[in-house]
Amino acid sequence: MSFKVGRTFAAALVISLFVQMHIATDGYASRGTKIAFASTRDGNYEIYVMDGDGKNQRRVTVHPNIDEDPAWSPDGKKIAFVSNRNGGRIQIWVIDADGKNTIRLTDGVSDQNPDWSPDGTKIAYDFLLNPWDNENWKRTIYVIDSDGTNNRQLIKKPEWETYPSWSPDGRKIAFRSHSHVRPDEIYVIDADGGDIERLTRGGFSKYMPAWSPDGEHIAYVSNHRIWVMDSDGKKQRPISENGSHTHPTWSPDSGTIAFQSRVGHSFSIFTVDVEAGGMDPLLEVLDQDDSNPDWFHPGQLSVTPVDSRITIWGRLKSIGAALR
Repeated sequence: MSFKVGRTFAAALVISLFVQMHIATDGYASRGTKIAFASTRDGNYEIYVMDGDGKNQRRVTVHPNIDEDPAWSPDGKKIAFVSNRNGGRIQIWVIDADGKNTIRLTDGVSDQNPDWSPDGTKIAYDFLLNPWDNENWKRTIYVIDSDGTNNRQLIKKPEWETYPSWSPDGRKIAFRSHSHVRPDEIYVIDADGGDIERLTRGGFSKYMPAWSPDGEHIAYVSNHRIWVMDSDGKKQRPISENGSHTHPTWSPDSGTIAFQSRVGHSFSIFTVDVEAGGMDPLLEVLDQDDSNPDWFHPGQLSVTPVDSRITIWGRLKSIGAALR
């Protein structure tokens, strides 16, 4: 027993030191609380990045076509996004976080809502099946390797599935699904396409699930508000005020959610404390749209926005299980 504990402690210490060195030297990871978002402030939708408090806003993409729906890679070095810059087709693209090296990842007609796996090797997204067949077209979840290879359909018998969100341990993907006989509900599926489990039932439609970095909760949208439930579907509760709120994204410490909200005729970005509630404007400019926020958090590691301490329990559990 003492040998196993010693190995676990030593491995944890090495990882802790490595992580602290990484965070001290990697520009984006060191800040820990970056939010990517889409904005029309320069005429059309482009991708921007800002600090978690709304400061230091900078433009990432520069293109006459629409760029939106950004998603951070787990190492903070890349951003996946959606663009119609390839002949009007809506596809997934990837760009370095400093605005360099843009590449097209998918080649569908309408590919949307990218989300990176926690290890950064794959991206889940929703794909339009049978786009030229008005009677049989539908959306479902696909997974593609982050280098653009090995594109595959995740759900064997698709109905209409969108908004994939990886669990922080990489084992499951939450998504929204609906059919002609039931409203939108939140489901989870094994990341290999295995078992599917329904988490919500009845009431208003539910969509845009977002898994918390600590793996304990899933946020989603219902009746124009942000809701949170346990990751097994229990204790469902609204946390935002009445309004028109969508696109929830978690802070690295799982304590705050940023989201998109309509303000007058525009969209802006707000935050809400998961436990205390209350809405605070992060960006609130009435003559432009600021939308689609995505809060960077480095995989299973959680960096608190207050003092940048590292919480490594997710990694410790993995190490302990491997050495047990």
